[in-house]
Amino acid sequence: MAVTGIFPALVTPYNDDESLNLSQLARHVRRALDAGAHGVFCGGTNGEFYIQSHEERLAVVDAVVAEVAEAVPVVAGAGCIGTRDTVRLAQAMAERGADMLSVISPYFAAASQAELIAHFTAVADAVDIPVMVYNIPARTGVN
Repeated sequence: MAVTGIFPALVTPYNDDESLNLSQLARHVRRALDAGAHGVFCGGTNGEFYIQSHEERLAVVDAVVAEVAEAVPVVAGAGCIGTRDTVRLAQAMAERGADMLSVISPYFAAASQAELIAHFTAVADAVDIPVMVYNIPARTGVN
């Protein structure tokens, strides 16, 4: 999969009760598509993945994939604090139609370079879609 052009990072809208506002998310996706985006990226830092349950993260992917309707690629943020959870979420996102995964380094506990390689390799080996390393040292403490 060639990643070229503009892939805006989508925010995740919430209702006043802190539940996901999936209808507004669909409208946000539609605005990106109408503006000429070449793909969309959901579940990144702007999407507030770090405060969402796995079920909420999958609901975001479902809503984005449904609105995109295969018009452009969907990149989904599948990173979690540990490898086991990241693999499980990555597999579910791939099954739900994500075209590519963005995986942040495990956060909280600083990982060595060898541990990072093992983490990203385990995720890449568990899915049949591309995996992109999401490097954000200010949030993970590793580069």
